[in-house]
Amino acid sequence: MKQILLFILSLTLLIPTPAGSQEKTNAINMLDENNQRTGGWEIFYDSGELKETGTYEKGQRTGLWKSFYKNGTLKHEITYDKGMARGPAKFYYRDGQLWEEGYWDIDHWKGTYILYHANGQKFYEWNYNDAGARSGEQKYFHANGEVQYTGNWKNGNIDGEILVFNNRGELQEKREYTDEGFNKSTVVTSRPENADEDPDRKILPFYGTGHYTLQSMDGLTIKEGYFRDGILQDGKHFIYNERDSLIETRIVENGKYVK
Repeated sequence: MKQILLFILSLTLLIPTPAGSQEKTNAINMLDENNQRTGGWEIFYDSGELKETGTYEKGQRTGLWKSFYKNGTLKHEITYDKGMARGPAKFYYRDGQLWEEGYWDIDHWKGTYILYHANGQKFYEWNYNDAGARSGEQKYFHANGEVQYTGNWKNGNIDGEILVFNNRGELQEKREYTDEGFNKSTVVTSRPENADEDPDRKILPFYGTGHYTLQSMDGLTIKEGYFRDGILQDGKHFIYNERDSLIETRIVENGKYVK
């Protein structure tokens, strides 16, 4: 998945900045014998604040270039190779906090890419193959740093199972995918054995519609089948004793127990 904002920024950065009011001619802004930019350069906003700084070689950007907000805070750092944006790249929030980072290869990310919440915690951590398609393990995070989703991708598509966690790090759902797309969801539920020991713990209600499997935190299947607004309509309800041994299977049809 390409990031549209970064794609636009990269295209913009690949266009040479014309000479004019945005540049201040000084000792470091030099031209070579072929009238091409060379060495260190500084580019300024019309209002005078430093906008960009970096190095030219034979008229092309090379190495690390830095861009700044008007307030002087670092905006982004992009590595260039012969005028093309190719190498490590970092983008920052206006307050200076790191926003996203990775390896930008002309028009796509490659390798590990990380986007951050404004509080500095990871928002998601993705992996891209050389062609810019998401591949391998992908992770999304809650604002408190706990993993929210995790799973594997192959050539840009989900490959297998996605695990869903709450912001306490507890598994809540397993989503299964095939080559045709989403297949089924298994919801994992639990309740504290003694509510007095954990009075702040809340169990979110299940309101799903579709084919689901409900499991306990220890992996026992409680219900499976077709649900409407969280109510089992057609399927099975499994009953266990205190030793977690299955003692009864109840059949549900049209929302009612028939066996």
